[in-house]
Amino acid sequence: MRVNVAIPEAHVSRPILDAALEATTRLNESMLKAGDVPPFREAVNAVRWKPEPPGDEHFDHAGVVLGRGWGDCDDLAPWHAASLRVTGQDPGARAFVKKSGPTRWHAVVQRSDGSVDDPSKEAGMGQRSNGVMGGALPMMMQPASVVGEVGTFLVRPQLALRPVLDRSGEPEAWQARADLPWHWVPGRSPTDVAMVSLHASPVSSQAVTGACEGLIALGEANDVDGELLDRAAAIADACEGASWEDLADEYGPEHATAAGQVVGSFFGGLGRKLKRMGRRFVKNPLGNISKLTRFVPGVGPVAQMALEQASPLLQRSLAKQRHKPRSRRRMPFDPRMFMAQQHHAAPRQSFDPHLLSQLQRMFPGRF
Repeated sequence: MRVNVAIPEAHVSRPILDAALEATTRLNESMLKAGDVPPFREAVNAVRWKPEPPGDEHFDHAGVVLGRGWGDCDDLAPWHAASLRVTGQDPGARAFVKKSGPTRWHAVVQRSDGSVDDPSKEAGMGQRSNGVMGGALPMMMQPASVVGEVGTFLVRPQLALRPVLDRSGEPEAWQARADLPWHWVPGRSPTDVAMVSLHASPVSSQAVTGACEGLIALGEANDVDGELLDRAAAIADACEGASWEDLADEYGPEHATAAGQVVGSFFGGLGRKLKRMGRRFVKNPLGNISKLTRFVPGVGPVAQMALEQASPLLQRSLAKQRHKPRSRRRMPFDPRMFMAQQHHAAPRQSFDPHLLSQLQRMFPGRF
C-alpha cells in the first residue's frame, strides 16, 4: 500500500516535513525488527545518494531504496534514524529537516547528544569524482565571456527553455537545457562543446530548475568554479519563487540580481510590455489579458505559455516583482486604471492660429 500526501506549497514547513520523516522512520523501524531490511550502515555501500526531481519528493522506506539502488535525503535519513533506534545505539535518534536554501530543505539525523549525522553524505552526496561528465554537444550559441583577473576567458553557462508539443500541436511539457562550456576558445570553432543537462517537466519553471540542478551536479563532479554553480543555484531558487532578498542573503546581491534577470527574461516583463501598448487595450480593458499578451512583441505565445504553466509560487513572485530588488519594483500595469486615467484626462489644448502663424515665420521648419 502506498500513502500519498500532497502538501500545498504555501504549507511546506519544518514541522510538517519532520512529521512525514517520523512516519517513514517508524515504518523503517518495523521493517528492521522484522528483518526485511538491514541497518543503514550495513548497506550503505549498496546504495548511492541521488536527488529526486524538483517538486516530486517521495519519502520511501529502506526496501524501496535497496531495490532501486539509490535514495534522496528524505529516504536515507529515516532509514538511518530507525537503524540507530532498533540497534540500540541511540533510541532517541530522529530525522529532521534543515534549510539548505531559500526554498529548499535537507534531511539529516540528530542524535540524543545533539550531534548530527548526514547519511546522504555517507552515500556519496557532494563527493567529487573527476571524469563524471554529461553528454557533450555543440554549444547552443556563441557563449558570452568575461576576462578574468589573469587574462583568462571565463565562459558563462547557457540556459534555454522550449515547449514539447503533442500531436495536436499543444504543449504537453517543457524542456530546459543548461550548457556548461567545456572546450571553448574565443571565436567559433567546430571543437566548441559543452556538457549538457536536460530536464523535462509539465511545469515550465520546474524544467529550468531541474536543468540547473543537473548543471550543478556536472560542475561539482568536474571542479567547476563555485561562482558559476552559485549562479545556477540562485536561478533554480528564483524559479521556485524565492525573493531577491532571500537570494541575496544566500548567494549575494550579484547572483540574486542576475537570477532575477534570467527569470524575468523567461517568464516576466509582461506588465512593462502591456504598459507600452496600453492604448490598444482601451477599447477592451476588461478582456482576456492572457490572450492579448500572446501578440505582444518580445513576449509572444511561447513566453506567455511558459508563464501560464509555471509554478504558482513563481507566478505570485513575478506578479509582485519580488524577483527584483525592492528599489526597482513598480506597480503592475492595470488596463482598467489606464482607461480611467484616459477618461479623466484634461482635454487637449489647441494652438491659437495667429500665434502658430507667427511661430512658423520665426522658426521655419520647426512647426
